[in-house]
Amino acid sequence: MPLPSTLNPWLEKGIPLDKQIRDWKQIALPPYDKREVDAYTRARVILMNGIENELWAYSHSFHRMTDNRELQALLARTRRVEDQQQTTINGLNPADQTVLETTIGFEQVAVDLTAYLARHEPDPYLREALHFGLLEDFDHLYRYSELLDYLEGTDPNAIVQGKTDIIPGRPTLDHHNSPEIRLLKHYEKNRALPLSKIHVWTLLSAEQQTHNYYGEHGWEYADPRARALYAEIGEVEEEHVTFYGSLVDPSETLLERQVLHELMEVYNYFHCYEQETDPRLKGVWEEFLHMELTHAQLWGEMLRKYEGRDPEVVFGDRLTVEFRFQENKEYVRHVLDEQADLRELGSTWTVKDQLPDSWPSYAYQDRVNREGNPSEEIVDVQDQTHDGRLEHPGDELLLRARRMAVQFRETATERGGRGGR
Repeated sequence: MPLPSTLNPWLEKGIPLDKQIRDWKQIALPPYDKREVDAYTRARVILMNGIENELWAYSHSFHRMTDNRELQALLARTRRVEDQQQTTINGLNPADQTVLETTIGFEQVAVDLTAYLARHEPDPYLREALHFGLLEDFDHLYRYSELLDYLEGTDPNAIVQGKTDIIPGRPTLDHHNSPEIRLLKHYEKNRALPLSKIHVWTLLSAEQQTHNYYGEHGWEYADPRARALYAEIGEVEEEHVTFYGSLVDPSETLLERQVLHELMEVYNYFHCYEQETDPRLKGVWEEFLHMELTHAQLWGEMLRKYEGRDPEVVFGDRLTVEFRFQENKEYVRHVLDEQADLRELGSTWTVKDQLPDSWPSYAYQDRVNREGNPSEEIVDVQDQTHDGRLEHPGDELLLRARRMAVQFRETATERGGRGGR
């Protein structure tokens, strides 16, 4: 395993802010080839697009909540650079990559990002929160894989390249919760490690982008099953944004949170640069990393000037970057074996057989599932369509996963469903 890299974000040399604006040809770069791209290069593009979108949105929110003209001006200047970066990254996706193919990439990001961060999260409570979200995104990857095969006849393993398992997780049918159930205990800003904060904000950014993508593109399919599945999983992604967002300490100041956002960018651009196998994209990550180093330092100065706090004291003078996109199959299987039956109860978790009859999510699930459930229906349609036949590459793996999904459902029914209720 490669050793983690460490840098001092307050001293590393960046690109001066007045040198960061690029021309149109520099902004609109040629996309990658979907037939040649490494799955984790695609993952890096998806992740960094989500992080840039979060920076842009937070910067506008900050701008609307301060009348300090110096801060507004710096927000406007750094935000323009963030916007250009997001345009470049989003444009790396090729036009011939279908919405569903991109969706499989989104869910691969969710699985392998969450799994790796959970493995290295120092806070036990945050780690368990990540485990819980992991098993839901893991199931989403499987459900969308069935839809991809159903609509486009494409082998989902050709997209994930065998790096991520495509099998059922905690069934999507059970992901629907009464809204307040998703609220967790937040980290304490003066006690949580900067790494934990970066983990939370990174996942929050990724989940937010996933929610937005499904809402913006799910309607592009005419097939009612596709539209319904995007509606169902899109709502779960909204729950995830609430879930991870509730982990953030609300007492963080606007300036403190701006600096934290910039550190999140430095952290993630750094591992993208170090691990990228595509030389052209490696150059993009390197350039953007040095832009973000400057942003972090400028905002660190604003924190010092207006709040009298040194960023080195608040966030530390060393940033250790150990994240990498890599296979997490064994880890995910272990979490699945141990925690598939967990459900949320207040700000903690319990096994489904111990849920009280008054659990608020029962009524919510009855309401949204009363006319059927899209994530289960796509499994049944696929089961009837293929009827055990192996006709295309990847059919055997999906058939195995499909049988698991049906078995899980039958086992739950035999137990009385919903924790024996």
